[in-house]
Amino acid sequence: MIRRRYLRGIGGCFGAISVSGCAEILPGYNQDPEYPGGTLIVENTGDRPVGVSVNTKLDRYDASLDTEVAGGEMIVRREFVTAEKGDIVTLEAQLGETGDKLSFQFLPAGGDTDSPPEVAQLAFRKRC
Repeated sequence: MIRRRYLRGIGGCFGAISVSGCAEILPGYNQDPEYPGGTLIVENTGDRPVGVSVNTKLDRYDASLDTEVAGGEMIVRREFVTAEKGDIVTLEAQLGETGDKLSFQFLPAGGDTDSPPEVAQLAFRKRC
């Protein structure tokens, strides 16, 4: 199961923003996945550094990230959120100090029976 949503123009200075919960490619037997379920990937595809804050919407999933991402850099937080199989976790992100919060959902432990664990990915570019 793959959920993907594209948003543009957050705060007037950000473009080509994509947010997704992506199904992880499951590894072979006894191999560690490159990105285990519940991982958060934050990628700045632009040239300028941007402050990023990501938090879980519900307190029961106590996870947060507050950092600056340099232009062209990616931050990976393996197992950022742990949850039970089938639990949908909502993350809220804010780029820079102003602007609306951006919400997106994913299944850190996968869905019912056939949905694999997912990672959350936020990719953005600052234009001004």
